Amino acid sequence: MILDDKKRVIGKIISINSDRFTVELLSGIKNFNASGYDDIHYFAQINSYVIVPYQNHYIVSEVIGVREKDTPDFTNAKEQELSKVFSIKHLDVLPIGTIKDKVFTFGVSVYPTLYSDVLYIKDEELDALFEVLNAEVPKCNDCEKDEEKCEQHNDGLKGKTRTKSLDVGESAIFPDYKIKINIDKFFGSHSAVLGNTGSGKSCTIASMLQTIFSKDKEFFAIGSTFVIFDVNGEYKQAFDNLDKSKINVSNFSIEKKKDFEKLELPHYFLNVEEWTLLLNASEKTQIPILRNALGLATLFSKSGAEIVNIKNHILASCIIETFNSSDSPVSKYQKIQSLLTRGAFTSNIDNGYSAQYGNFTTPTQEKAFLDAINGFLLKTHFEIPSFDNTSFSFDELGGYLDLAILYEEAHGNKQIRDYCSSLITRFKSIQERTEFSFLTDKNSTTLDSFVNSMLGLKDKKKEKQVIILDLNSAEDEVVEVISTVITRLIFARLKKVENEKRNKFPVNLVLEEAHRYISNDTQRNSLKANYIFERVAKEGRKYGLFLLVSSQRPSELSRTVLSQCNNFIVHRIQNPDDLSHIRQITPHISEATLKKLPSIPTQHALIFGSAVNIPTLYKVKNAHPLPLSDNNQVSENWFVDKDHEFDI
Repeated sequence: MILDDKKRVIGKIISINSDRFTVELLSGIKNFNASGYDDIHYFAQINSYVIVPYQNHYIVSEVIGVREKDTPDFTNAKEQELSKVFSIKHLDVLPIGTIKDKVFTFGVSVYPTLYSDVLYIKDEELDALFEVLNAEVPKCNDCEKDEEKCEQHNDGLKGKTRTKSLDVGESAIFPDYKIKINIDKFFGSHSAVLGNTGSGKSCTIASMLQTIFSKDKEFFAIGSTFVIFDVNGEYKQAFDNLDKSKINVSNFSIEKKKDFEKLELPHYFLNVEEWTLLLNASEKTQIPILRNALGLATLFSKSGAEIVNIKNHILASCIIETFNSSDSPVSKYQKIQSLLTRGAFTSNIDNGYSAQYGNFTTPTQEKAFLDAINGFLLKTHFEIPSFDNTSFSFDELGGYLDLAILYEEAHGNKQIRDYCSSLITRFKSIQERTEFSFLTDKNSTTLDSFVNSMLGLKDKKKEKQVIILDLNSAEDEVVEVISTVITRLIFARLKKVENEKRNKFPVNLVLEEAHRYISNDTQRNSLKANYIFERVAKEGRKYGLFLLVSSQRPSELSRTVLSQCNNFIVHRIQNPDDLSHIRQITPHISEATLKKLPSIPTQHALIFGSAVNIPTLYKVKNAHPLPLSDNNQVSENWFVDKDHEFDI
């Protein structure tokens, strides 16, 4: 043992088990602290650390218990008091890893021997433990690679630096000691921020992003892309103070608001699954009709002789079905006339039918009309084309739905209209509801330009780093549609990138109140929204798309999404179901760590995962400005003057 180590011995190991050691403190230690040459070191606090020198490394152990050695009964109070002062103290410690050559490795494979010395831990060992060494990495002046990776240029000049780790707060155990996370491992994988309502989740996320963008020299986080689904309308003010000459924010809202761009999402960008989610279509009967209706929208937007023949076949089938229906002559006339105007029928058919207003005076006239219509029926089988996101008016979809139902009736399914009544009702409801006004018919917005706006790109240059989608006024059904469509479009864009350029453009999706639209509830329609998020959770890493999930109810979240998270920042959680759920998805975390969750103080959190070496309780760095998530000061708002104005 080196001389410095001998000076900081605090006790010896007197018991060794596979999962814990017992340390007996030296008899001269009375106040659970030792004076070192650099500071006073406190070592008997729960969640603090001690180290055990063994061979050529140190074994790091966490203090999980402090107690006195059992003593015999006392004969009087004075004897008991003296015994407390001079009694033997024990620490129960949990081995968590080793430090060798200033590098921490999680896990212990070789255990110390009985009566091994135990030392208090120093700052340089904490640096290795919390991986704060080499926080700034110099980059080559010529090619912008990290200098240790650059083999082409070696001019000895230090280039600009990039930040490798991020300061997220201070240790709850070691005063003034900064806690840092590995940027690549936290933001380069899926992560979750969990905690009760009001525990500080949005402040934690805002604080991290503000710190990322506060680097005030050399390289800035120009290449970052954070798309925030802000379902509570909290984040805009948190980024108002950013240096706009370097970092820029786009604010979108589904309603007209000051300082926000109106979010306009062309409805024809939706795929069939998203239309199913929007219209809440049932799987067995309504989805096939919806699929055909969207296919008809594609079909009727195209031209050409073959296309015209297919259109006329479908319309002719529907005309015959309508003609043979039990509707009144006037109703039949109106429907058939509408169908005739859609097709490329000869004028004598149209004029002959119109002249009679649907009422034929002789069987000969009726037969002639039906024979003419039958002449447009194709003898060969064909399929209605798939929807290809062709532009069409939202209102036109109602007509295509009716046409798809008529076509199905023409093939013998006479009950299909009743089965699809709720689908039609839902479509009409969406037509009338203002909260769906973000669905636009504008042809001027191309798919590429829309996705570029969500990624902050323009002419291959990064114009925006933070894209906030304010969904505060939106119901869950609206949030589900917007988040699902935008996530799929971004994912599809990143998947199209050529192999040599893949994973060079990281995108982080911040999913606030994620349990509202990525649900674990099998009874909810939102399971259809889960598909894209679960796919991103499983495959997004390959393409540079990462989720940052925030939720107050982890037990209601998709298990697939949460189980794919590599990092967790957990604020106070007290609900038994949520605690049990976290235990199930993080089996590698000790029970001692999980027991801390219900008692975590305000503005504190427990972080664990690949971005930190060990589970760490820390005080979250203040966000400035704060997101709009303050608690209501009820007493201040109650007790006011009688003439106080309430401006809401």
